Amino acid sequence: MKHTLFLVALSAFMVACGGKTTEQKVASTKNFAEQCNQTIAACNQLENVVNNLSSDLSYERICEVQKMANDLAFDYDVAMLDSAQLARAMEVDNLIAEVKIAISKQIEQSVKQGYWYMVNKPEELLTEKTEYPIYLERGEKLFVDITTEKAADIRLYNVNSHQQLRSHIGKTRVKDSIEISFSSIYVLEINPRIRQYASIEITYHPNSLERVASPKQVTSRQVEGEKGDFRVKSVKGIKMKNLFEEPRKFTLRGQLKAAFSGSYRAIVAVQVPQGATDILYSLRISTNEPDRRSDGMFHDNMETSYKRIKMLGLPIYESHSGRGIIATLLGENLPLREEDAYINMYVFYNAAQAKRFQDGADPAQLHYSVDYSTMGTQSCNGRIPAKGYKTIYFGFLNERMRYNNYVWLEAVSAVPNTEYFRTEYIVN
Repeated sequence: MKHTLFLVALSAFMVACGGKTTEQKVASTKNFAEQCNQTIAACNQLENVVNNLSSDLSYERICEVQKMANDLAFDYDVAMLDSAQLARAMEVDNLIAEVKIAISKQIEQSVKQGYWYMVNKPEELLTEKTEYPIYLERGEKLFVDITTEKAADIRLYNVNSHQQLRSHIGKTRVKDSIEISFSSIYVLEINPRIRQYASIEITYHPNSLERVASPKQVTSRQVEGEKGDFRVKSVKGIKMKNLFEEPRKFTLRGQLKAAFSGSYRAIVAVQVPQGATDILYSLRISTNEPDRRSDGMFHDNMETSYKRIKMLGLPIYESHSGRGIIATLLGENLPLREEDAYINMYVFYNAAQAKRFQDGADPAQLHYSVDYSTMGTQSCNGRIPAKGYKTIYFGFLNERMRYNNYVWLEAVSAVPNTEYFRTEYIVN
């Protein structure tokens, strides 16, 4: 009985001091062997996943596989292993290290051989010449696959060197590739010729996983250029010229007062510059004589508005109508109105008719432009076609009997001209 108690106490002491019984050693050996087998199986499974990575290639999948590789580990306590187990543990450690290196190389190879989208537009409606700017590094490879409904022109440019690298004219299908020799911004340009749909795929083989993780985006903006610049665009624009050095200011007397002094009529002759198609005017009418700070700023304000429009989009000048860019410019620079300040404005194209108006003839008996004359007008902006005329005459009449009206007239001419714009690219 005492002997049995001694053995039990000895066993408890050995366990307390870190020793192991025979049964524990057998169990520990089995656990260690099982852990080794599980780790080796995990390595083999991960290798199979990586070998099939190309069939499910995406940045998210690569990150998932990398995390699995980083989490791959074999934990053990050296003090708890015998020499055979320690040797076996080192073999498993070496296997894990080899697998991680192989996985890293395989991922890099899969990334470099994979087709990564830069542009993917299966149903792109093209209505005008369209470009797709991209950034590529030296050693990468670009792939282009474009299908159009009708014949189109497709070109590839190196923006930095101003070189055209590819040209496919009048094609409905273009499948091409090019080795990139220089790190630069490249532009794929599609000229659809007519309104049509296109399927556009632009892919590339990147140099590294970092290029996929943090791709460089290219943004563009239109800036003023000069004729002869690389891929410069020409558009119809206008050049505005101030026709008065300062506003033409005059007083229209009330008709009762005009019987004693002054006049309730006035004529202003505007000389039309060569090539001008329109005269744009600003008419400010007031019952108060003092000037305002805005007087004389019509030309500058129109120029400022025009430059702002050019920054937002290319201006297209429509000389055949009062709509479009001119209407926008005039609408943005309207003078302030006074409710009780109004006059009649007549537009004459004939000097003799203007002279008769000035001499007091009844306007109803004169030939004036009905389309561009206004009765009872308040402060306003307007446009008068000027093509074919050398001089246009503004006639003003104050119908009010007792009250004076003070008038400020400013005018600029619009001359069509060709403006040039180029695209500036920025890598983000």
